[in-house]
Amino acid sequence: MAKKREMASMENCVCFNMRRFSRAFAHFFVSELQHHGLLPTQTPILAALAAKPDANMAELSDWLGMDRTTLVRNLHPLERDGLVKASGKGRGNRVSLKLTTKGQSTLGEFVPDWQKTQRKVVETLGEARWNEILDDLERAASSLNK
Repeated sequence: MAKKREMASMENCVCFNMRRFSRAFAHFFVSELQHHGLLPTQTPILAALAAKPDANMAELSDWLGMDRTTLVRNLHPLERDGLVKASGKGRGNRVSLKLTTKGQSTLGEFVPDWQKTQRKVVETLGEARWNEILDDLERAASSLNK
């Protein structure tokens, strides 16, 4: 049974707790997957480019729900390491992005280990509960961002 919490108390702040738990889960993923040399902020970019080849910066930013400055900051190491190629100049819709052959290979090596790590977390929470959490968060985000 869930314990009763005083919602007016700062220790139960939704924003603080979402960020705190997000950091804890991100730390777990980093520790499990660090041998790939990718951060949890970078792998969704690679996966998105695999799913949407030749996306432009604006499309990718919108699709990932990531502001452009954050996307640019996370793209730099991926470009530096030859995993992503950017072409074009200027604002977001003029810069196209492409997953390189090296990026495809790196993502292919990463995914099985990520799936294993993902399973550990989902098994800890329970698959049904994890789906409920995702549904609840999606519903809340959608209603708050209208």
